[in-house]
Amino acid sequence: MTLIDDQAAAPDSPASCDSSFLSRRVDVPRIMLRQSVALHLVLATAIGIAVAAVYTTLAPWLGAARSVLPTLAFLAVCGLAAAAWRRKQPVFVEIGSDSIAACSRDGARIERGRLTGASQWGTSLLALDLRGGKRRATVLIAADALDSEAFRALAVRARCAAGR
Repeated sequence: MTLIDDQAAAPDSPASCDSSFLSRRVDVPRIMLRQSVALHLVLATAIGIAVAAVYTTLAPWLGAARSVLPTLAFLAVCGLAAAAWRRKQPVFVEIGSDSIAACSRDGARIERGRLTGASQWGTSLLALDLRGGKRRATVLIAADALDSEAFRALAVRARCAAGR
């Protein structure tokens, strides 16, 4: 992909796009991420457990029928939070020589920074802890969101960062 192709794919409003995206170095590897079925299942299970806990907590005090409305309101809030979380998930990750950047669908950088020693890795999930200046953020990447070779490359980077 050439620089001209990157500029053509950038959004029209420069305010929503990181200016360094437009002049992105071509030699920086870009790893495309898929939606993780595993993370969505975990999120749905956690929401289900939380909704059940709210209902079982309110039912003895309010009664079974009167605790349905607050429980449904709680479910709606959880659904809105899950939708916001899903929109904020990165679509691709750029691996630089000294940093990693997680970017959204329109090319705006969600998070960027150096991997720290607090990054965690496992066989099915990476928790990449990024530090950019004073700001610190965690990017979760599930194994089913990318191919095994790219997942292994990110895991190796996380292990190397832990050794610093």
